[in-house]
Amino acid sequence: MKTFRFGVNLVPAAGREQWWQACRTAERLGYDVIAVPDHLGVQSPFPAMVSAAAATERIRLTTFVLNSAFWNPVLLARDALTADGLTDGRVEVGLGTGYVRAEFDKAGFDWGTAGSRVGRLEQTLVDLRQQLAAPRALGFGEAPAQLPLLVGGNGDRVLRLAARHADIVSFSGAVLAPGSARGTLQLIDAEAMDERVRFFAQAAGERADRVERNVLVQTVLVTPDRAAAAQTARRRLPYLSAAQILDAPTLLLGTAQEIAATLLERRERYGMSYVCVQERDMAAFAPVVELLAGR
Repeated sequence: MKTFRFGVNLVPAAGREQWWQACRTAERLGYDVIAVPDHLGVQSPFPAMVSAAAATERIRLTTFVLNSAFWNPVLLARDALTADGLTDGRVEVGLGTGYVRAEFDKAGFDWGTAGSRVGRLEQTLVDLRQQLAAPRALGFGEAPAQLPLLVGGNGDRVLRLAARHADIVSFSGAVLAPGSARGTLQLIDAEAMDERVRFFAQAAGERADRVERNVLVQTVLVTPDRAAAAQTARRRLPYLSAAQILDAPTLLLGTAQEIAATLLERRERYGMSYVCVQERDMAAFAPVVELLAGR
């Protein structure tokens, strides 16, 4: 099993001091990675990551995840190499297909089909790898010793891409809700995640154990009564039973000790050692980070 890493998905603030405070808090609480989203309506990821590095000392920085349709691979390589140099090698780059149609419309990109979006992600990955391997053509020196690529998603084709190209695979643990036109996601249950992890491992073959496995936890609820919390959560997640909520790989309910035990069990079950939480759960999850640091 790989050693745990913990990340927090921070939405960049408009003001420097507020953003720096959030980044310093994440580092002080023991998080290993600041994950920055790529959505219209929030600050641009690479400038935010460079600013975060200026406010911190050790914490790594990742795009989580870039909408590949919005990025020219050559220019993306330039931005990634620039950010990596300005942060003393702390950058990771996460990519996905994008799932919010309104953002495609706003940016003037063709929504296309699920297949065409995955095809764009694949081309971006292949081209980006080539650019990062030969950075002199972009005005940089030697290729960075460490600039990991993360691929996030849930579908077969995306997981196959991660199996071939990624250093880190992020299991989204969610699917688009039936009939959703706004990118509304539904969480999958533990059995469905079992199948997704098996699918990835088979596709990756001998690479499977080398690729780090990530999950974005949608909700952390620190409580002495897991069962009651699961019943309450059903109001928001009516498509899952209380038992499924307790076992869902993207939800964590219980005391800090119970959540730590749950993550140890899930690492054994799924191989997921890199766990990201949402900004609203950063403080509540910090005792779990402390319990599992270095394990």
